[in-house]
Amino acid sequence: MEAHSSPKAARLFLAMAVCCTVQRSVPAQDMTKDLSHGATFKFKIAKSLPEFTFKVVPELNPGDTVKRIDVYRGDSDKVFQQLEGCEFANMEALPNGSDWFRAEDFNFDGYKDVFLMTWWGATGNYGGCIWLYHPDSGRFEYSKELSELPWRRLDPATKTILTFENGGAAGSAYDANRYRVEDNRPVLIWHEHQDWDDDKKQFHCTAEERRDEQMVSIKDLWSKPASDWSKVEAPCDPGKFFQ
Repeated sequence: MEAHSSPKAARLFLAMAVCCTVQRSVPAQDMTKDLSHGATFKFKIAKSLPEFTFKVVPELNPGDTVKRIDVYRGDSDKVFQQLEGCEFANMEALPNGSDWFRAEDFNFDGYKDVFLMTWWGATGNYGGCIWLYHPDSGRFEYSKELSELPWRRLDPATKTILTFENGGAAGSAYDANRYRVEDNRPVLIWHEHQDWDDDKKQFHCTAEERRDEQMVSIKDLWSKPASDWSKVEAPCDPGKFFQ
């Protein structure tokens, strides 16, 4: 049985959208992080490894983006490596209060990797650069494929990555994907898309999953017609991705 969007869920997504829209109207200096003094992070990548220190060196003009990231291994005061591959020049100023630089095991190999947020939007969408730790070399290497994924949630139990992009309509229009990781690359195994068809005045939800290495349709649902998207329940519930 398919889950249906509840009025509670719709109100939640509407509140999120309104909140973020209000934040966008605040002057940029009040909503973005000041990186003019840089930042330092210490992460334990694995129990068998010494602690790594990451020093974020800012771009001094305007002082809210990254110029480079220096990596130190253990207690050494010498730069072990600089994180490469990410287009720092194209990154946006970082939002205040965000978890913009963090360590997570993105490829489920038992070693934590690092993520830097480089873009974000008022609807909650965001993305950034990922460097995977390679135990053979002991270095962090940029992953173009994983970095191209938007907002993501890791599921260690199934060793899969869930991505979600809010397309509007108080979150009822969206694109969600689930990936497994093979050879450090994401492989799509499930996809769900829901949007408002303005011609038919209906929500349309479709889903596919990988079977025998091919994506096959497993869902094709329409809502009841209505004069406006806010006056009808969507056939698929985006709230399930946030439980």
